[in-house]
Amino acid sequence: MKAKAWLFLVLANLFWAGNLIFGKTVTAEFPPIWAAFLRWAIAAIVLIPMAQLVEKPNWRKVWKANWGILMFLSLVGVVFYTLLTYTALQHTSPTNGSLINSLTPAVMIILSLLFLKEKVTGRQGAGLVLSFVGVLTVLTKGHLLDAFGISYNEGDGILLIAVFLWAIYSIVSKRAQHLPPITFVAFTAFIGVICMIPLLFIQPLQTEHITVLGVSGVIYLGLFPSIGSFLFWNQGVKALGPGKASITMNLMPIFTAILSVLTGQQLLASQVVGGVIVIAGMLLSANLLIRPGKARQKSISKQQPGTV
Repeated sequence: MKAKAWLFLVLANLFWAGNLIFGKTVTAEFPPIWAAFLRWAIAAIVLIPMAQLVEKPNWRKVWKANWGILMFLSLVGVVFYTLLTYTALQHTSPTNGSLINSLTPAVMIILSLLFLKEKVTGRQGAGLVLSFVGVLTVLTKGHLLDAFGISYNEGDGILLIAVFLWAIYSIVSKRAQHLPPITFVAFTAFIGVICMIPLLFIQPLQTEHITVLGVSGVIYLGLFPSIGSFLFWNQGVKALGPGKASITMNLMPIFTAILSVLTGQQLLASQVVGGVIVIAGMLLSANLLIRPGKARQKSISKQQPGTV
């Protein structure tokens, strides 16, 4: 049973890595808003009947009792985060994207420290610093001393904003933990799709540029990162616990690098070095947070999966 749980967690991170690889391909043919819209439309079409079959929710009752938090999380986690991610992929590499996304747990810890008054251990603090150094190594292509004197990639900057939004989403989503998990994602996906419809007119779709590869990429985005990763992640967490499960998130940059090489993309030495540093920092931070007056808790990794 534990072997299957570990396999589920590995697959969840593999699918999230594929989101960046296929996202890069898709955004070469689809405007970012269309990529985000189609991804979550496919997910909603699958998740709504799945939720009805498995969890049998009272949709109207769930909406009336939770419409505020559902709207907020849909806008932050589905609309803005996904749109920013696919916009960034037009300007940066999937490898950079996965490494910058690896900062999400660190940003969550910092925000929890500032706004929730949670404490951070010395080990966690060292891990945070190490993670930032690793990402800075990637952003500066190894020239750390020139950090304030170089011109940064536009996509990397957009991804940093996306990471900040996902950290907010993950912290606030604790208020939605009472909702059935499939129903929760189905609701946020559906609301996000409705909210994105007016934005489709800002970036018109050029159908003459669409290929079979692009369509296949969109289908992948809608099924595997949006649904497959979510289901596998929750099964793994249920069997092994959130603490052990969170460690596997360090696999995503590795998978992204491997997939990038397999698809013919160049891997820079600074990305390899920075990736090793980021992963080391995340492992140091694997203790998670200690709430004031309480024993160490694993609250951060209980959030919704840090998918991209």
